[in-house]
Amino acid sequence: MIDQIENMIQRLELAQPVIEQRDRRYCGLQPLRYTSDEVKGDLKDFSVNICRLAVNSVAERIRPKRIHAEVGGQDFSEQATQLWLNSNMDQVLQAVIADTLALGSSYLITWTDRYGVPVITAESAKHVITEHDPVNNEVTGAIKRWFEKDHLGSVVAEHVIYYGPDEIKHYIRSGQGKLQLQDTLFNPLGEVPVTPLINYDRIADEQGHSVIDDLGKLVDALSKILSDMIVASESVARPKRWAAGVELEDSADGFTADGLEVDSATEGQAVSPFADSNAMWTVESPDAKFGQLEGANLNGYRTAVDLILQQIMAVSALPAHMVGVTTSTPASADAIRAAEASLTARAESRIKVLGLGVEKAVRLMVAIAAESEVHNVRANITWANPATRSIAQEADAVTKLLSFGVLTVDEAREKIGVDTL
Repeated sequence: MIDQIENMIQRLELAQPVIEQRDRRYCGLQPLRYTSDEVKGDLKDFSVNICRLAVNSVAERIRPKRIHAEVGGQDFSEQATQLWLNSNMDQVLQAVIADTLALGSSYLITWTDRYGVPVITAESAKHVITEHDPVNNEVTGAIKRWFEKDHLGSVVAEHVIYYGPDEIKHYIRSGQGKLQLQDTLFNPLGEVPVTPLINYDRIADEQGHSVIDDLGKLVDALSKILSDMIVASESVARPKRWAAGVELEDSADGFTADGLEVDSATEGQAVSPFADSNAMWTVESPDAKFGQLEGANLNGYRTAVDLILQQIMAVSALPAHMVGVTTSTPASADAIRAAEASLTARAESRIKVLGLGVEKAVRLMVAIAAESEVHNVRANITWANPATRSIAQEADAVTKLLSFGVLTVDEAREKIGVDTL
């Protein structure tokens, strides 16, 4: 058992570099890249956080409408819905979905609170990992690991909870010692109460896919172009003035024309009689000429930004009006739905991938509440339409279908989302 737990801890550690990189990109904390010189100051951490936009634009479209549950053929939907609300999953689920899409995976643990009421808690891939049966991919074990720290932030103990199909064990490790068993609980479910939500993109993808992996380098390139534009606007965008036919003064006396003391390194060199900030220049020479050079043209940066944004839109399925291309703003609700068709399709596919895991967690919660075996419980979640809604058009269509007798009153209410969780 200890060797099994240590092996899972090692797998959890090996997964952290990828998770940490994805997390930093989601938070917009990655350093500025593609620069030949060292970047300091405010531009050091400059970033355009489209990664967060790409994740949340899909996560916010995944919304449950209704929970239906049965225990031994008896309806248990009302109790299941109340348990769902008691677990605050109506508020937490979107964060869980966002974490899954950003980091590749997240976890739901189903157990009871201190009052014995079954609850579902959300866990990050930074702390939890599961192991699976190689034949049927069923979860055979899981661990949750966290560190106990003192008031100075130093680690004083490592806590590990092992979740098995028959029992749950709590271990503590102090320093570099071995894990010491602290407590054991009986698991009446007969199944591991940890449900992984893996953002599968391919069959053998164990850590899950993140859209941040595809967007990362493109966002870095966009941030680099914009930072170059900021530097250019500061240094060369201001027009430069020139003067010809003006006699330059000698700084041999140690002072310039405006009375400023010169540095010893420049003493003896010819200096301009004008300070750059002077509002007006006057000279006695009739041959003097003045002019102004054109400021830097920043249109080239706009072209580069547009090109990179096109690639970002292709990879992330974000429509033009969501990445700031105001010239492509849809003119109507139908145009918005059409522009967001790819984003809607991506949300629908994630519902199919992640919905099974959420339903599994609900089934375990209902089994605990009903004191029933898990295989006697059925749970199903109805998800809201991920497409952008036009309430007026949808209500008009539902009213017509209701008047023709195609829909019942309950079906009409459900279709327009009146009973949404």
